[in-house]
Amino acid sequence: MVVFDLDNVLIDTETIDEIAKIKGIENEISDITLQAMQGKIPFEESIRQRVKKLEGISTEEIDEALRDIPLNNGAIETASELKKQGYKIAIITGSFDVMAERIKEEIDADYAFCNILEVENGKLTGEVSGPLVTQNKVDVLRQLVDDIGITLDECAAIGDGANDLEMIKNAKIGIAFNAKPILRENADFEINEKDLRKVLDIMADEEKITQEEVVEETIEQEPEVTENTTTEEEIVAEEETEATEEVEETEEATEDASEEETIDYSILNFQQLLQCKRTLEAELTDLKNVRDKMNEETKEFRKERDELNQQLKDTLKIALEKRNTRDEINKEVRENKNLRNECNEELKKVEWNSGKKEISNIQAEINKIDKTIQTKVLDIRKENELVKRVSDLTKQLKKIQSDEEEEKTAAQLKEKSEQFHQKVVELSDKAQAIHEEMIEYFNQIDGIREKADAKHQDFINSRNNATAKHEEVKAKLSEIRKVNKFMDQAKAAPKGRKAEEKSDNDVREKEEAEEIFQKFKDGKKLTTDEFLLLQKYNIM
Repeated sequence: MVVFDLDNVLIDTETIDEIAKIKGIENEISDITLQAMQGKIPFEESIRQRVKKLEGISTEEIDEALRDIPLNNGAIETASELKKQGYKIAIITGSFDVMAERIKEEIDADYAFCNILEVENGKLTGEVSGPLVTQNKVDVLRQLVDDIGITLDECAAIGDGANDLEMIKNAKIGIAFNAKPILRENADFEINEKDLRKVLDIMADEEKITQEEVVEETIEQEPEVTENTTTEEEIVAEEETEATEEVEETEEATEDASEEETIDYSILNFQQLLQCKRTLEAELTDLKNVRDKMNEETKEFRKERDELNQQLKDTLKIALEKRNTRDEINKEVRENKNLRNECNEELKKVEWNSGKKEISNIQAEINKIDKTIQTKVLDIRKENELVKRVSDLTKQLKKIQSDEEEEKTAAQLKEKSEQFHQKVVELSDKAQAIHEEMIEYFNQIDGIREKADAKHQDFINSRNNATAKHEEVKAKLSEIRKVNKFMDQAKAAPKGRKAEEKSDNDVREKEEAEEIFQKFKDGKKLTTDEFLLLQKYNIM
């Protein structure tokens, strides 16, 4: 599978910047985008900040703004060619559905994962949702490959920014497309021109792809090495008298041949070829044992890596569950805070509306008069008036009684407020404890990911070593087949010579028989052997 980012990869712009132009805030948005792409602020924080600024833009305005944005050079051609070669095409982007769904159709992609701009009454609410708000792209990719039954080792990923980093690092082939420095430093390949057809060149790099093939699952079945045992035994029996001399010659020839890079099998006789074959088969057995051991080691590395990746996935799941639980509790905290504050506001109103308000006013006036008497020089008449006023106010204060119903209501509100406050404290403590657990799980994730990456590298190295050793096995098999061919030729050669010798003997014997017969006709007496020879050739 080949995975593309959307903004600045499949299209030559940032979707959110184009939407921002509608409100004339593209510079504000671009600044936040740049910080995110450079890895200076978390992507989730940046996406929420930017989308918030788009609140109120209508979907009609967005459709109009995005309608004519073209694809980058070679996008359709590259996707089409990759699909012809059997690759699935996926788009994984932190950008938005308003652009991603259109591009998916235009390049005929198999999958598209993006974020969703929330809309209400035909206008953006300033909120955003989707898999790429809270998750890393590599997490989405891992889930995808699990769902369709492949591995990250069968994926190539193309991106341009910091939020593509983990995806680029974990894919089999990571390609930085006109990318920021942080991505170029970690990618396997760079494309520094706006032409996606360069992706095809990279994918066609046979050497790179070969290095990344899954050896233990794709190694071809070696052909069996068979021998015509019966024929060899016959030949050996026929040449039994020469065996001792030929063994010595074979040992010398084999020693000489081992010092050379190639052996000229055409100059060796059958016995020498047989010895070469046995040596090659022994070497083949050793190579196969080493290769099989490497394949077992590779499988073990893969198993350990997959276990770590599963542990990573499980730990991430727990961390996200902790975060969701914490957020739910914090939601309860906010609700109880609001209820507590509402009670406190009601309590103030009740206390103000009760007799306490009048008491407060009278007491304030008494305090004011007392201060005047103490701080100012007054004539006797004025002072007496103020003293009398204080006396009257004091009597009035004693007569005032607070409303009992208001007092009861105030007490109830106060009790409720305290209950809500206690709930706030308890929930806050609980949320904090779960938050700390969440942080611990996220810290574990970093350690597990580091181990998984290291084990994945062990897997790749071991697999490449097994590939190289398998090539040696294939070469040895080829050499054995070559020896077999020359052995077949050597088997046929002795038979031909003996038949030729036999034919020559027959001619000579027949001529001799004819001479004997001629002498017999002249009166010569025949021995038993001569008589049998004449019978053999039907001369008499």
